[in-house]
Amino acid sequence: MTHADRIRHRTSTKQHSTADIDIASTDVTQNGSSRRGEGKLHNQKLHVSVWVRFIAIITLFTIIALSISSSSRIGISKAIIGVNESNPFIVTIVMPSVVNPDARPHRLENIAKTWGPSSRAIYVVHSATEYPEGSDISVATTYPKLLLVPDHIGVDQGVARLEHVIRTVYNDINPNFGFFVNDHTFVLPFNLCQFVQNLDSSKDLYAGHALKGKDEVAFNSGAAGYLLSRSTMTKLIKEWDNPNSKCVAANASKWLQGNPGILMAECFERVLNIPVIDTRDEDDLSHRFHAYGVVRTVTAKFDDWYMNKHKTLDDVLGVDTKYHHQLQEGENCCSTGSISFHYVEAGESLALWDVMQTIHQSPLLSNAEIKEYMYKVWPADKDGLGFYAHVLPDSQLAIWNDLTQVVRKISVGMTPPSC
Repeated sequence: MTHADRIRHRTSTKQHSTADIDIASTDVTQNGSSRRGEGKLHNQKLHVSVWVRFIAIITLFTIIALSISSSSRIGISKAIIGVNESNPFIVTIVMPSVVNPDARPHRLENIAKTWGPSSRAIYVVHSATEYPEGSDISVATTYPKLLLVPDHIGVDQGVARLEHVIRTVYNDINPNFGFFVNDHTFVLPFNLCQFVQNLDSSKDLYAGHALKGKDEVAFNSGAAGYLLSRSTMTKLIKEWDNPNSKCVAANASKWLQGNPGILMAECFERVLNIPVIDTRDEDDLSHRFHAYGVVRTVTAKFDDWYMNKHKTLDDVLGVDTKYHHQLQEGENCCSTGSISFHYVEAGESLALWDVMQTIHQSPLLSNAEIKEYMYKVWPADKDGLGFYAHVLPDSQLAIWNDLTQVVRKISVGMTPPSC
């Protein structure tokens, strides 16, 4: 966490003069009576003057106290949310998706129109032509920024690329937290900020949507995205600098060398002792990080491999007596604080952002009106949705009530974050 800036206050005081007292003159025939009248008048002036000065002093000290209190709060707030852009509180690193790479420029373009700027998106690119509007992180002043992968790291060298990216983010940007996603991920900036704003970046963190097969270590879905703290990145880089470490790709199996996320998870579990954690909503055990789009997540139409990797999580995250960490259908699928969805192609990205923005601006919209608007803006074919996303349900299906409720409750997530 950054330290609060010291705030110096300059205060100025105005000299207060007593008001002249206008007293009607009267004829005074006796000198003693006159002197007594003058003495009385002098005492009245002195009395008023003392009270005026006393009130002025009290007012001045009150203003100073309030100013110090307010400025201190502002200073602390700025330190917490990472206003200092030389050390941003959190950045979102957008890795290349292996799915439909030809459409990546269009996805990056639409991320820039939606959640990218508010999430401090950094596009990892092998060529600046993937997003011509962007500038390198060394010179860019606004987000999205570009992190250009050097020529000696090929597009298919995922392990080398991830190591280069984490080192560059750590050394050149130095955020408290990095959220690693790919260009098929849809991020809700406000909810991401809410999740991390009270966390300590000097503590280890590896957070996302936990999965585990029978014969593998627990890991977080790269599709749903995972969070790393500065402490975690520090320790990871230290291991990479040790040529004998099991975290180094050259010392891993051929299979792990082709799976950067799993290799990193192996390092966390078997070398650094940094575990995956349960990131579900504490109130209803609904998920925050989602590896599929909003329609498939609400309807629970998942691939078998994905569902199977939840069956062992009681042993990893602790016994869940209610759901045993299984995915839930309908409104229970998704936390109000949902942070990410995946397999969101360019067209659906714009549509989802548009729908959430419309709901946020008009919170009294009925479910029927939300459904009507979704039908109006949502892609209806694979060109707009991509291969892994599902079309909107038939208008007569009961699942629509759940779908509109989910979209309604997560709509706060598109508001500008405070970190």
